[in-house]
Amino acid sequence: MNIDPSFLSPLSALFGALAGGSASLTGAVYTQRVQNRLQRVAAEVTKRELVYADFVMNASQLLLDAYLRDEIALNGTEQRLVGLINRMRLFAPAEVIAGAETVLKAIVGILLKPRVELRQLAIDAVSNGLMSDPLLPFSSVCRLDLDKVRTAQI
Repeated sequence: MNIDPSFLSPLSALFGALAGGSASLTGAVYTQRVQNRLQRVAAEVTKRELVYADFVMNASQLLLDAYLRDEIALNGTEQRLVGLINRMRLFAPAEVIAGAETVLKAIVGILLKPRVELRQLAIDAVSNGLMSDPLLPFSSVCRLDLDKVRTAQI
């Protein structure tokens, strides 16, 4: 088979453009996929951080109230805490939900006990350290979950 030399130069240019264009297209597609993945991970982490932080803030308020009052009353904070647990059930792993339920049970258990004076509560907190905080295990589990989401392939 004889190839006319006058066709060789345009044919080489065509194949070179095709190879360069294919490489450029492949790079653009890969870059777009990586950016989309990073955006999905960032959105998921932000969603979880907001719910976990909201739970911690509401549970902290309820915990302090549980120590300082004798009556059991259902107000907006208790309802919001239960709502946040139910919201976590939509996306959080079982360990996080179990931790949230443990916090709620600890708060209810404290509510069932007689109230404590603020001074005594401060003395107990200083002597027992952070180990008596029912939110500490929950926070640790949430941190592990957020780390998993950041490193996972979504």
